[in-house]
Amino acid sequence: KKRKGTDASDDDERPQKKTDRKKHGADDGTSNIKATDPEGRKYDFDTIVVNMANVGATFSKKVLKKDKHFFDWEGVRRCVRFLKCDRKLKVIGVLNENFRGPDNNQFPQVTMPADIEKMCASVEETPRLTGKCHSSADDEMTIKCAYRRNSRFLDNDNYRDW
Repeated sequence: KKRKGTDASDDDERPQKKTDRKKHGADDGTSNIKATDPEGRKYDFDTIVVNMANVGATFSKKVLKKDKHFFDWEGVRRCVRFLKCDRKLKVIGVLNENFRGPDNNQFPQVTMPADIEKMCASVEETPRLTGKCHSSADDEMTIKCAYRRNSRFLDNDNYRDW
């Protein structure tokens, strides 16, 4: 299931930084790469696919120092804002369908906050599957979405189970 964000550029509430930045993409050297993958497809360095559940879980554990309930939407918010506003990347979010979690360490748990969805070009919702083989459907969806777009992906899973 796919949800569309507005991908509007005026949703950054932070003070403006330097005005001499390139309009599309940060100066990370990728704009000069003319390489293609083994299938002959050009790499898309302007797009990144983000596994939101893993980003939010790591933020909760490492930054908020939680020892249970590993997730917080604030980690996802910071990640997406950095990628979109600072790095000028088009963000595609991947998340289990009907996913809920606390926002800013506040309960009750909520679905994806509107500001995060608005910063994303789209959000791909992974169906919830049961069974040992399907425990990391969001990881698989993240990889497949990045492969289809020939783009980078951000996921802090170590893929030990693969």
